[in-house]
Amino acid sequence: MRTAMLPPQASLPRLCAHRGLSQACPENTLPAFGAALAVGAHELEFDLWLSRDGVPVVCHDPTVDRTTDGTGAIGALTWAEIRRLDAGIRLGEVWRGVRVPCLEEVVALAGGRIELNIHLKEEGPNGVLVQRVCDLLAQGALTRGAYLALETEEALRIAREYAPEIPRACLVRPDGAGVSVEVAVRYGCRRIQFGREVTPEQIQRAREAGLVCNLFWSDDPDDARQYVQQGIDVILTNRAHTLIAAGL
Repeated sequence: MRTAMLPPQASLPRLCAHRGLSQACPENTLPAFGAALAVGAHELEFDLWLSRDGVPVVCHDPTVDRTTDGTGAIGALTWAEIRRLDAGIRLGEVWRGVRVPCLEEVVALAGGRIELNIHLKEEGPNGVLVQRVCDLLAQGALTRGAYLALETEEALRIAREYAPEIPRACLVRPDGAGVSVEVAVRYGCRRIQFGREVTPEQIQRAREAGLVCNLFWSDDPDDARQYVQQGIDVILTNRAHTLIAAGL
């Protein structure tokens, strides 16, 4: 029998706002996350990298080049330098002055009202990024309102050993293949995140293992419904407002 490991108040299916309401606002910024909250998304997804001085910075890319008016790798910049960058101006004057947020600001904005899907593409040197994020979540008493979406087995191992109480989602693709149900089970994950190429058989295996099934991604209501009918629990979307308006 399958038991979905979600908060008691949660229902399925759910919508996870990918980088916030990223088709309407500058991605991975507080306005994008606030807009996702306002339209009724169930989860927020965002990416983290460590600044040179150890601050978990919210940005999809390892550099600030694409999303701000600055240049450089996040790991080579201090938080003060990153904070001065404009993360909105590339979308027009109306967004001028929007800043790159840090993890603590997103946690404060969420205020426990929405679950956080925290995507870590790497674990950081000696696991420091995973550990720093776990520490900040524990300080904010958010271990039940957030989960770590991890792309490497090393990150999963570190997270399980360092903070086993914080839920984990498996994004590991062994040898470039599909996300592995076996890896998810091995590291005690509560979720698995599939891509659009997922098959009904893979979803069924994950469900039988008791895993909540995330999908990256769908922005079209009819397309999203097809995945839900196949057994997907959580749809990551850039257009949460569109899917919600369509009754998802």
